[in-house]
This record gives sequence, C-alpha cells and structure tokens, in this order.
Amino acid sequence: MTKKALKEKYTEWNKGISALDARQSEIWKELQEMSATRGDGKRWCCMEKLVESLTKAGLTYQAMEKVSEYYKIEGQKEALKNLAIATNNFEI
Repeated sequence: MTKKALKEKYTEWNKGISALDARQSEIWKELQEMSATRGDGKRWCCMEKLVESLTKAGLTYQAMEKVSEYYKIEGQKEALKNLAIATNNFEI
C-alpha cells in the first residue's frame, strides 16, 4: 500500500469514526431528552439511570431500541480502532 493510499484510507476511517461519534452523541441526547420530558424529569448522565427512568415511565421499547443502537455503534468503533492498530503494524 502506498503512502497516498494509506492516507486516503486513514481519512476515510477518520470520517467513519466521526460519523459514529456524532450518531452516538445524538442518541445520548435523545435519551436524556426522553428522560427529562417523559421520564422522571431528570437528564441523567449515566446510561443505567436513563434506562431505569425510561423503563419506569413505560418507555422500555423506545429506550432499549436507542440503547441497542448506542452499544452497536460502540462495538463498531472498537472494531475500527482495533483494525487501525492491527494495520499500523504493516510496512509501507
């Protein structure tokens, strides 16, 4: 792989990670907003408390759908980071 190709792949990888981070932040804000408006009225800063608040308010399905997406993104980010670390060991 040439240095130019590697730089292009890195840029692509970085954009992918940034998009995943943005979506994860969006989900977090949605969960906090749901908790504040339809849950117990508080914007918890802990996932467990957000889920607890929303579950008690009868919003289990909506909350768990978002939580599932949040953690799927976390897994994707971890896989991309591990791939980047692994490919960093190859010589150009």
